[in-house]
Amino acid sequence: MTVTQADPYDVLAPYYREYAGKRAIYLAAVDEFVREQMPASATSLLDVGSGDGVRAMALARSCGIDTIVLSEASREMVERCRALRPSEVWPTAAQQLPEHGSRFDAITCLWNVLGHVPTRADRVAALRRMRALLSCGGRLFLDVQNRHNAAAYGWMRVMARAVLDRVAPDERRGDATFTWHVGGVDVRGHGHLFTPAEIARLLREAGLAAVRRVAIDYASGVRSESPFRGQLAFVCKAAD
Repeated sequence: MTVTQADPYDVLAPYYREYAGKRAIYLAAVDEFVREQMPASATSLLDVGSGDGVRAMALARSCGIDTIVLSEASREMVERCRALRPSEVWPTAAQQLPEHGSRFDAITCLWNVLGHVPTRADRVAALRRMRALLSCGGRLFLDVQNRHNAAAYGWMRVMARAVLDRVAPDERRGDATFTWHVGGVDVRGHGHLFTPAEIARLLREAGLAAVRRVAIDYASGVRSESPFRGQLAFVCKAAD
């Protein structure tokens, strides 16, 4: 059975643990990177695009963080987040986060959540709102799918993409459709794959600066300094 709807995450919700398990190596590698870069004094964390909340709760607790706020737009996922009893659950999309109020020592926006924000303007808005919610010295952790990931797409294809993107840049090339195959259901959705240069532009426009960037192989979890060898993971701070 194939399902297409406005919010595919509502359909995915009952199978989310199963789907996450298929990417356990990659997710664990990203979590390790976040733990390594987490400010030692961090006591509060906001997770943007939490899914069912299980990953963010485990990550925060492994870092000794007690104040945990989960933010999620899918109604079905929100109910699963609430069942975990975090400090709060915000039922909102990334680009609609509150601009004022609580401040967080760490904000996580992981597993290409930014790529599921619908438009470029919305992505900038989401990043700006996350920046506004960072405490002094706080850090934003972000990972995105990399359109220039030669480890996944092959060097010939990626080099051709890189040349084209340089001479005739068009971020719409990163728009993609996808299908999740879980629980006997095919769930169709839309997302976006980024280039390293595109993410750099978005961060600048949002008033953020990258403190650290690595690539993490989607299949093996191996970490690299080369932006061509995996998905892109960032530690960001508010720009000076």
